[in-house]
Amino acid sequence: MLLTLDIGNSNIKSALFNGNDLVEFKVHSEIDEALQYLNSKTFSNAAICSVNLAKEKILSDALLKKGSLVFKPTIHSKLNLKIKYKTPNTLGIDRVCSAVGAYELAIKKILLKNQYLITIDFGTATTLNIISPQTDFIGGLIAPGIQTMLKSLNEKTAQLPIPDLNSYESLIGDSTNSSIISGVFNSTMGMINETVNHLKELTNGIEPIIFATGGNAKIIIPYLKQKIFYDEALVLKGLKIIYELNS
Repeated sequence: MLLTLDIGNSNIKSALFNGNDLVEFKVHSEIDEALQYLNSKTFSNAAICSVNLAKEKILSDALLKKGSLVFKPTIHSKLNLKIKYKTPNTLGIDRVCSAVGAYELAIKKILLKNQYLITIDFGTATTLNIISPQTDFIGGLIAPGIQTMLKSLNEKTAQLPIPDLNSYESLIGDSTNSSIISGVFNSTMGMINETVNHLKELTNGIEPIIFATGGNAKIIIPYLKQKIFYDEALVLKGLKIIYELNS
């Protein structure tokens, strides 16, 4: 059994794999919850993808104490993609894992025909990662996540509230709450639409393939015009692939 951990800014996600089978997927909102979970499970090895060094150390120490071998991928690990990024040392490993996972799923499920591949993580930040038809990770876009934008508007202004995320109705809001939700949703959707249109221009109209993950994905995907392949464990599946390529 392999335990994989995606330690994000807000949540910690875990997945247990038995060979190629995903046995269990969990989202832990607190580190104590994650510690309790890993101490209750039996596995031989673990792989960690992290953007939070403090939480990573606590969980790594717990895994080592449990006797597990711990693998932490870097951009220099063996991958199924080529990294073509001007500042690779600043590239978040979670972005690499989602790209690796999406590419593996794409070649298994879909016949790639000179298409770009996009992975979108709707988390604390909304990140778009772009893989070229030559299987190069060429970069992407990073923007505040949906809830991050709402929280920022609330904290940096005197009167703007935090509206219900599920209250989006239309482009033009007819109240303060609906105007805020429209602004947040459409800025995110506009970024995605502009990226898709740009990639279609580069390929004479060929639609890119899009995979999405993250806590806010299910909220905004219904409003996107593109076909989206959603996978809640996308980063962890990519992490597993990198682990196997480097074992």
